[in-house]
Amino acid sequence: MIEVLSVFIGGFLGAASRYVLQIIFNRLLPAVSIPVSILLINLIGSFGLGMVLPQKESWALSLQVFLTIGFLGAFTTFSTFSMETLELIRKHRYIDCLIYITVSVLGCIGTFLCGYLIMV
Repeated sequence: MIEVLSVFIGGFLGAASRYVLQIIFNRLLPAVSIPVSILLINLIGSFGLGMVLPQKESWALSLQVFLTIGFLGAFTTFSTFSMETLELIRKHRYIDCLIYITVSVLGCIGTFLCGYLIMV
């Protein structure tokens, strides 16, 4: 039961953090052709998960699920990435869409790997 509560609290904090950061990024960053705020949030979350993964086995299960499933799971957002990708397609912005998909997928894998390598 404590693990479920840990996921709940982590998910709340992760989603709230994503929302606040998205507002900040949208205000600070100039408008560009791709959705930069969600891209940055997903890159940060992937890096964070890469840093957490090597260490998580030494932590209590409640902390593991709080950080991985709860916080980082709610902080990053594949569904918003998917929605924004389809919005670019709907607007016939195919080059922007290809750039967004490529940078998102390769960038998230790359930042995850960087975080992971820092911690091992």
